[in-house]
Amino acid sequence: MKTPAYPATLGIMLLSLTLPATFLLTTLLTTTDAHSATWRETKCTLYQDNRDETRADMPANATSNAFNEQEDAFIASGCTERIYVCPHSKAELAYANLMSIKMMNAGATGSFLPFVCEGGLQTDQPTQ
Repeated sequence: MKTPAYPATLGIMLLSLTLPATFLLTTLLTTTDAHSATWRETKCTLYQDNRDETRADMPANATSNAFNEQEDAFIASGCTERIYVCPHSKAELAYANLMSIKMMNAGATGSFLPFVCEGGLQTDQPTQ
């Protein structure tokens, strides 16, 4: 009595489907460090894009030169250096809050953001 070829055919088909998936999974798991570096670069690009979009909707002089210079230095570092971008005016605080929301919605954590004041937040104007 002959046995049907179905088990062998089915086995070959399953193997041909699982080998590429196994290779892909192995590749993803072995490139974790490379992914982390790429994510840092991606966050910085997202930050710059969100910054450009947000500032396009703001009046030209809504933020001070000092605030702008601090933020520029953060971006110039590749968004890796701990550079304090401290909001002092109501407009700067609103901008920092909006950027924080946009970046966290994009997947960045709050610790990525540069909006910190040494000694705590002290705005020149009331925030409410």
